[in-house]
Amino acid sequence: MTLVVDTNVVAALMLSTEQNPVVADCFVRDCDWQLPVLWRSEFRHVLLKYVRANLFSRSQVSAIWMRAMEQLASNEHSVDGHQVLDLAIRFGCSSYDAEYVVLAKDLNCRLLTFDRKLLQLFPEVALKPGS
Repeated sequence: MTLVVDTNVVAALMLSTEQNPVVADCFVRDCDWQLPVLWRSEFRHVLLKYVRANLFSRSQVSAIWMRAMEQLASNEHSVDGHQVLDLAIRFGCSSYDAEYVVLAKDLNCRLLTFDRKLLQLFPEVALKPGS
């Protein structure tokens, strides 16, 4: 099954978070994960926060980054900026979040996310891992 996944889901897969088991199970069952190119910047920011909090070293986040790129880089898509802005304006979400929703709609699939606002605003698209 094809799924668009947001950065929090990627982080849960790549890092030892409490959501890791449920996300890893989703990845094994539905490993056709698709992402907007934006995920790279967002995930790098997550990794930077881990370094600044002294939870990971530079070499550890570098290894995590490489693993993420190996698993996900070939599944990236550009999205239409006009659609992203329109959706963000109409629904009051961020343009970052709108990229994931637009991609899911473009690919006619679900968006896997932990984001409560996205789950509430887009119940026809957004799906919480493990649901």
